[in-house]
Amino acid sequence: MSDIDGPLVIDVCAAGSVAEGRFLRRDAGRAGDLLVVTGRLGRAAAGLRLLLGAAPPAARRDEVAWRSALLDPVVRLAEGQALVEAGVRCGGDMSDGLLAEAERTGAASGCGVELWLEAVPVDEALAGVFGDAWQELALGGGEDFELLFALEPEALATLRSRWAGRAPLTVVGRLGAGAGVRLLQGEGGVELPLPAVRSRHYG
Repeated sequence: MSDIDGPLVIDVCAAGSVAEGRFLRRDAGRAGDLLVVTGRLGRAAAGLRLLLGAAPPAARRDEVAWRSALLDPVVRLAEGQALVEAGVRCGGDMSDGLLAEAERTGAASGCGVELWLEAVPVDEALAGVFGDAWQELALGGGEDFELLFALEPEALATLRSRWAGRAPLTVVGRLGAGAGVRLLQGEGGVELPLPAVRSRHYG
């Protein structure tokens, strides 16, 4: 039984090759690395709720931005290439959302993950329109197609100095000892329950 309601399904497969060491991989993180994201999170999930009629009204500019994030996403190819050029080795896209991608990165790298809610970059209007549900949209909503990557703290300043003209970078947590994902209010803050993950392509 299919989960797809539409009469048309388009399945696309792309193949290629890459030079050794010229790609991002989830298993290259190390305890102590900072976790950094590109762009803003939660826009696509907000756009989906708008299209489904499950969202409160918002300012027109915000509705346009959120729908666009879902229907016409900007893929961070240039940012990914720039990370590789800068020597970053650990990273991946967040099409399943921050929580799912952080969990995969931590597990592949043999590390625990600490995320800082106060640091998660979102549109200011997200909390005003969706209330506390903004956390679920930004951390578990998925479809943002931003990047999550890990790098040594001392490498961040150099990366930022070469980053002009690309999607903004925000430190949202850290890899550490142990396993699993912990959500803290902020760095060194109280632990919070994890919001639901609503988008997970590969289980």
